[in-house]
Amino acid sequence: MKVLIKDVDEKLYRMLKAKALIEGISVSEAINEAIKLWLINKDLDRIMVIKSKDFWDAVNEGKYALFCDNNFIGSFENEDEMIKEARKYKKCYALSEKWLVGEGELTGVF
Repeated sequence: MKVLIKDVDEKLYRMLKAKALIEGISVSEAINEAIKLWLINKDLDRIMVIKSKDFWDAVNEGKYALFCDNNFIGSFENEDEMIKEARKYKKCYALSEKWLVGEGELTGVF
């Protein structure tokens, strides 16, 4: 995917480019890694362990599992249905096998 990012600090970009070159990776790979780290760090205060068997069963069945306000809400066949239901609650966590990009890597949990 091509993205245009405006107003990037020139000095930071030069440092990023130099560090990527030293590491032997592209600038886009370095930016992707930086984004992942930023997202993980921003969510550290929201991390929780979900111990609901129903939640994990739904994930393992390939469905969209929804856990809101400390309760398993349900499993959904599609993402749109799950999001519609999640809007009824204050704090939700959702997971689907479809969001897994690599072993143990998630594209999103909200």
